[in-house]
Amino acid sequence: MKTTTRLVRWTTLGFGIWASCAFAIVACSSSDDTPPRETPSNDAGGTPTDAASADVAVNDAASDTGAEVIVDAAVDPVACSVTPCVLELAAGASSVCARVEDGTVRCWGSNASGELGRGPEGGDLSGTPSAVAGLANVTQLSGAISVPSDAYCARRSDGTVACWGSNTFGVLGRVVDGAVDVESSPTAMAVEGASGVASIAIGRSMACAAHTTSGMTCWGDNVSGQMPGQPLGDGVPFGPSRLDSVGKLDALALADRGTVALASNASLESWGLRGDMFGPGVGVLGREVSLDVAPPGRIDLAHASAVAASEGRACAIANGQVHCWGVGANGTSSVYPSPVALSAPKGVYAQTIAVGRKTACATLSDGSARCWGDNTRGQLGGGDSEVHFGAVVVAGLSARPVRMVTMDSATCAVLVTGGVQCWGGNSLGQLGIGKADPLTHLQPETVGISP
Repeated sequence: MKTTTRLVRWTTLGFGIWASCAFAIVACSSSDDTPPRETPSNDAGGTPTDAASADVAVNDAASDTGAEVIVDAAVDPVACSVTPCVLELAAGASSVCARVEDGTVRCWGSNASGELGRGPEGGDLSGTPSAVAGLANVTQLSGAISVPSDAYCARRSDGTVACWGSNTFGVLGRVVDGAVDVESSPTAMAVEGASGVASIAIGRSMACAAHTTSGMTCWGDNVSGQMPGQPLGDGVPFGPSRLDSVGKLDALALADRGTVALASNASLESWGLRGDMFGPGVGVLGREVSLDVAPPGRIDLAHASAVAASEGRACAIANGQVHCWGVGANGTSSVYPSPVALSAPKGVYAQTIAVGRKTACATLSDGSARCWGDNTRGQLGGGDSEVHFGAVVVAGLSARPVRMVTMDSATCAVLVTGGVQCWGGNSLGQLGIGKADPLTHLQPETVGISP
């Protein structure tokens, strides 16, 4: 059986692309073959001049054989051949935090709102990784671009949560004398009421913790309907609130106007506002909805293994393939309200996905990593700062990348050894090389994490 799909070439209006024919062929995975929508032209870049589409025949092997082939998209373990050994990264706009094998967390980059967790005397930035004060036994990290800067939450081995950094929308989950505290915190503080937590996710205006049994606890401003069954936020944030309208969740991804969740049965669900500034049908829900605020509902993707989101966009790995939807990065010409599949080379599947507001990256089963989107500071990792109309293979890493994070102008990867390398802009010390500088670092730099 052959199916006809649209091969879409995206154009750049000054900032590069976010999702294009990112690996090879772009195939829309929605059942109604929803076409891309054109967004308003960028005043600085004018009207798109390189946008085109062509019909492409794609062989549907599963349909030909009558049997669906399920791939093993398991993430490669970190071997920990270096000390300290980093297991996981989380990032905001211009800061990074690393979870180390011993359960501590080391952070570097911007510290405008205390997101490095160093206490009140932590300074405005630091290019040297240092431990988050008083935080131990961490088993998972989540970071986000909040307001006015970055914020982080950590799950601890006892199922509790601690958060630090920016807090304008109450994303740190602190309640003082019955009122939600919105002061930023340079110190990791426990979120009272969040226990029995299996995974944690923080977004721009809200954070949520999925429980080991079912349901979740969320806190922050419900301005985007990300707390199912609760009234929309009016600028007054909620404290931690238990929500049982969702089932058992393995992972959560919070965008600015909606939430995407990976359920324990490997399906994907979404809820929140059904649109954004580009129109009522364009948002991060990845499905057609009729209500302005959509309750939890299924996205038409199966065998999901990972999900990630940022402002206005989301991606998931389903049966080893990356699918993305939502708006493009700054200056893109098209948006996709339904998931679009990004083809990898034959026989290669995606293992992890990272999504920022300007770039996205995936690690693949062949040991490579590919990034797409804005490359003004060389953050795609191809060794240049040129515009690329597709995914770029990250070059120059000293070992196989197994996990990644993207910031506005830099990218970092955890290597299979347990080491970390970063590349791109370093104006706020986000490369972790002991200093900040105005240079564009086109080659991966090794992050200096001390024991």
